[in-house]
Amino acid sequence: MRMLILSGKKALHERIRAIRPFEKAIKEYIESRKIYEPIFCYYDTPNKYRVEPVEKDAEAIREYVSLLEKKVGEFDYLMLLGGDEVIPFFRLDNPCDDADENVLSDNPYASRDDNYILPERACSRIPDNGSSDFILKQLTKAASRYDNSFGLTAMVWQKASENVYRSVGEPDELKCTPPVTRKTFDKAWLQKRDYLYFNVHGSKISANWYGQDGADYPVAMSPDNVVSASGIVASESCYGAYIIDKAEDDAVCIKFLAEDGVIGFCGSTTIAYGPVKPPSSEADLVVKYFFEYLQQGHTLGASLRNAKLDFARKSLRRRGFLDDDDQKTLLQFVLYGDPTLRVRPDQVEA
Repeated sequence: MRMLILSGKKALHERIRAIRPFEKAIKEYIESRKIYEPIFCYYDTPNKYRVEPVEKDAEAIREYVSLLEKKVGEFDYLMLLGGDEVIPFFRLDNPCDDADENVLSDNPYASRDDNYILPERACSRIPDNGSSDFILKQLTKAASRYDNSFGLTAMVWQKASENVYRSVGEPDELKCTPPVTRKTFDKAWLQKRDYLYFNVHGSKISANWYGQDGADYPVAMSPDNVVSASGIVASESCYGAYIIDKAEDDAVCIKFLAEDGVIGFCGSTTIAYGPVKPPSSEADLVVKYFFEYLQQGHTLGASLRNAKLDFARKSLRRRGFLDDDDQKTLLQFVLYGDPTLRVRPDQVEA
């Protein structure tokens, strides 16, 4: 299997400054890979494959990947190194009539044709958090098996969340908010876990995630609640993966990635949708399938790619087309972290 690791040298240097340690770590990472064939390129500097460098533009970078693929063969995995300032998210038209002007997405990087809805490559991004150490930490992570999970849901979505959580844990162990709040949140809940699941409210303005019971929206958790966490995190919260102008102090997703034991984060960059009760649809269904593929031993990247493909197939079987909510769901979910990691490293599925 072939893997492309991609970044932009000029923009990355402006963010992290220390390029030499970064490049040394990338070399060590490539040498340590046994199953995959990684290559590393800066999209804005000359390379041995004779693909012309491009400017920091999403469409241009996507075309660069396509041209590089023609030179060396198709990439099964694509890992983007850097946040929006280094490798821009695509700003796609929002198919839904809601408050989002557009949808921040990495789907076009994962797709080989003009249909951005369905990914073909397993794609992930490692945000830079303005620090080379932050990126390098993600490249040296590995999963530990605990056979334990944790889940937190807004009270109003309890039944729907139980249907998702049963893929990785016991539904009756799912915590609800309320009564859980930031002040009563037990940090031990996040420790020594394989899977961390959240179906709560989020905001691109606030650092907090919120619960709901009727008109009551308590603060369920904040970055301060993330202490010694472990496992793969999947969140259905609106803006759960929103990182524009964010750092670990004001984004729960980045705080999770700053933890040594957290191997990745899957979430939505914009307003997400989901049912109040089963059957699972929209965000619930993507995360449910994501968990199921992880349980089967697939990598993080392959699990999200396969989850999106299964989601589309099921939606098409249900009604014969992808409605607006379906399209937005497929575009908005992104993966942060090394896409080749597995929750179950003893498994060797693709």
